[in-house]
Amino acid sequence: MSETLRILVHAPRPELVAGLIAERHPQALITPCDSFADLPKAAMVDPHIAYTERFERIPYPREALLAQPSLRFIHASGAGINHLTPWDPEKVHVCNAGGVQDEGMAQFAIARLITISCHFFRYHDQQKERLWKGHNVMHSTGGTLTVVGLGKIGRACARVGHALGMTVYGVRARPQPCEGVEEVVAPDQMHEVLAKSDYVIIVTPLTDQTRDLIDAAAIAAMKPGIILHDMSRGNVLEHKPLIEALNSGHVRAASLDVFEEEPLPQENPLWDMENVHVTPHMAGMITEDDYDRLSTEVFLDNLDRFACGEPLVNITDPVLGY
Repeated sequence: MSETLRILVHAPRPELVAGLIAERHPQALITPCDSFADLPKAAMVDPHIAYTERFERIPYPREALLAQPSLRFIHASGAGINHLTPWDPEKVHVCNAGGVQDEGMAQFAIARLITISCHFFRYHDQQKERLWKGHNVMHSTGGTLTVVGLGKIGRACARVGHALGMTVYGVRARPQPCEGVEEVVAPDQMHEVLAKSDYVIIVTPLTDQTRDLIDAAAIAAMKPGIILHDMSRGNVLEHKPLIEALNSGHVRAASLDVFEEEPLPQENPLWDMENVHVTPHMAGMITEDDYDRLSTEVFLDNLDRFACGEPLVNITDPVLGY
């Protein structure tokens, strides 16, 4: 590209990303922006490229960004891109940082399932009370796992589960064979595999098709005593029927990392349920500095490709939502 690159860096700490870009492309014109409110003004430089991060708990000002006529490439610093939809893929590519958190999220999910099934949370509480009492446990290996969403993170979950001796089923919009997965089914067959699963990990992106995917009917179809881990997006799993199933014992326990409203309101009943384990949307198990570095490396690789006119990687689809 012969024209000087104009790059908008929209992040809570834009100077970190801007510094790494300047090392690689010292002639680029970089505009930093560290708030949602200031994005419309910052975007008036009409950038060719935008590095973006969703870091405030308000709607993302996507219109201000996508209205810029020179914009050709947006990098979303996370895996999710639903806050940017819709866009015209003939005019702009939206790429994500898929791959940065795969292994960490898979290890987190499996660890949570094993911790619950082996009563480690309960034993920790008993230790504080100096209470010596054993509990019947499910095996820490084996069992049947369904992974809802077989993208990069979901496939990593399947690999770790399979390595621990689990029989793994997968749910995917477009089923195809997957390493370590016994069978991959479409969403309309999901109830069949949930009915024979001891565990379920929900890691599908949020799209029009996956919104409320795990609803009352899906929860009712689950094998009694199932243990559930959700690290998808807050509107994939319906919490009202989940709470009912947790109270009845139909769902033995739930590990929840994402919620319809974040932070989770203080008055939400999930906080007080003994068989619910809440984490604050941190399933990637990675420091902010490491995440910024790794996400920026993905971006810089694509930036080099863009500057040289080469095909970009991690391009997402506005219709599919991933």
